[in-house]
Amino acid sequence: MSNESRYEEIIRRIRQRRQQAEAEPQQESLGGILDELNALECLEAAGKKRLPQINCYGPGVFRGFGPPVWSGAALWYKRRGYYEYRTLYLLGIWAISGSPPVVVVGTKELAFNAPAFNPESYYFHLRRQFDVYYAGDAGPPPPDLWRCHMVYNPARRLEQRQAIEAALEAWMDENR
Repeated sequence: MSNESRYEEIIRRIRQRRQQAEAEPQQESLGGILDELNALECLEAAGKKRLPQINCYGPGVFRGFGPPVWSGAALWYKRRGYYEYRTLYLLGIWAISGSPPVVVVGTKELAFNAPAFNPESYYFHLRRQFDVYYAGDAGPPPPDLWRCHMVYNPARRLEQRQAIEAALEAWMDENR
């Protein structure tokens, strides 16, 4: 590694740490929104349903430092079958920064990104995390893959929680 590339790497890391420090207060408020909406609990309930066509893993909590800054909870799943490892899907609830913040329920596809498929190692890691074998991140999906979205309003959080649960129930109905 040359001195110049080493210097560039150091500068990149400094910028990344600054960006993370600036985004930390927003991250806390977005995480609070997901907590108030019981996002993780909703996804845990969806993941515990025994759906005949898919295997669910997770959920996990994820953060992105933007732009835009976001915080999310997602479970990952794949269709059953030997060759179905090629695509992994995320089902998640994301809070995205804005004025006011937006809450999104959506799905996202990730492509297999390893040189070889070893089932033993694959399933060991997949139960814990998905990013070992798949390209992409746990960020919010593009708007065309949103199943439900709303501007967060603390006064209407119970209604919004019901809308999230309805979107997750519709997803489960599609996968029965």
